[in-house]
Amino acid sequence: MPEEVTAAEPKKPALFSIHSQRLRVCILMMLSGAIAQCMRLNLSMGLPCMINATLSHELYNTTLNEENTGTLDWSPQQKSAILSASSWGSLIATLLAGYVSDKFQPKIVITLGVLGMAIMTALGPLFANISYYLFFASRTIQGISGGFIFPAGSAMASRWYPTTERSTLASIYSVGSTLGSSVTPLIVALLCTSFLGWSSLFYVFAIAGLVFVLFWVYVVSNHPSSNRLISDEEREYLEREISFSGRHGKGHEKGADNFPWTKLLFSPPLLANYTCQFSYQFAQTAMQQFLPLFLNDHLGFSITKNGLYTTLPFTLNVFFGLFWGRVADLLKEKKLMTPTMAAKVFQAIDCFGSAFAIALIAIIPTVENPNSALIFLLIFGVTFPAGVSGYFTSLISICPQYSGTVMSISRGWGLVSHMGTPWMMTLFNYWGLKQKWIILYGLAAVFQLISGILFTIYGDCEVQSWARKVEPRKEDPENVPEETKID
Repeated sequence: MPEEVTAAEPKKPALFSIHSQRLRVCILMMLSGAIAQCMRLNLSMGLPCMINATLSHELYNTTLNEENTGTLDWSPQQKSAILSASSWGSLIATLLAGYVSDKFQPKIVITLGVLGMAIMTALGPLFANISYYLFFASRTIQGISGGFIFPAGSAMASRWYPTTERSTLASIYSVGSTLGSSVTPLIVALLCTSFLGWSSLFYVFAIAGLVFVLFWVYVVSNHPSSNRLISDEEREYLEREISFSGRHGKGHEKGADNFPWTKLLFSPPLLANYTCQFSYQFAQTAMQQFLPLFLNDHLGFSITKNGLYTTLPFTLNVFFGLFWGRVADLLKEKKLMTPTMAAKVFQAIDCFGSAFAIALIAIIPTVENPNSALIFLLIFGVTFPAGVSGYFTSLISICPQYSGTVMSISRGWGLVSHMGTPWMMTLFNYWGLKQKWIILYGLAAVFQLISGILFTIYGDCEVQSWARKVEPRKEDPENVPEETKID
């Protein structure tokens, strides 16, 4: 029987190999997130050196830092409002991005997304000098462009990665945003203090975006079957595995009559996750967008010192995000913790640890003792990324059959928080609140505590009973089990 010999399972090409084309695609997807984050965050770090410090001190009674030799005379209210412009653009994109990414080629969507961000970033200095409102509009357009990148990346992943490799992709891909958050403050600080001036922080990131687009267009394709660089062995493997995953995933039809909207919106475990997403995004926005202004206005940090202190927690986020994930997996593999218990423990590390650090960073450091902020930034950098092994793991585990909808709802909660934070600071500045920083970081700490308590009570990592049923297809009933539990 020669036929039996040929039935041997084909060898799987290694993912982590210099010959792996899907690894190259994965790295470029990570870089798309990193570069987009750099172009998104360059403004929050660059604002202090863009503003004329002397004029701002005279007009708005801000802390005078003679190292800030910018040319713009924006008010504190305008500074807070401009930080939310890209978020408004992201909100607009959220309404369309999922549909567009599925309807059209994700490679083109990501290309246009990064290209749009790069063009608006390059035009930033020109628009800022012409008109505040023109610059606000350009940042909004930049947000719209960037809002398409992540959904298109998810669509690309479904075409390039079998089910067994998608968790690995997610862990690498998610590092991109954190990596961008960690390097942006340092790069901006160096550029602001260089002879190139504050406009260079826009040009450098725009050039990086354009260079990325060149590599992306050459290396990536929408499907492995049409890629010019992939080996025949890897192409055949991906076509076989992804095709199988696609057939496997069509074992049920999700019609409007049985789609569990009520459960997806109001299930206690999911509500706990959504609350964690809200508080996580609020704390992240408070630290990413407003920490540079806090260190500059409240503690009088120089541009260089500001960059170092702001870079520190997000650099730690990169390494400890991977560290906590590995520890969580080891605990589950060794049967020392159930998935639910592990998620609750690591979410507690995130919520309670970061709440402690955020609350004290607004209270203890003063102009006379500014360096005391370092210890709290260290604690925040270590504890905050544990949430990836907590609520985020729960989000993708609790109802895999509807994970796309769950992620969309969660993203909506996060956008409300992300957009509301700058506008809240705008109101604080308008009202002239002297304790605005204590209120901002105090709220971030309270939200983290509340979400941590709710997740400890209601958090879950097991597939919910209402998400386990898979109806057999009428046209092919013999190929579908009566009940399938989705792992």
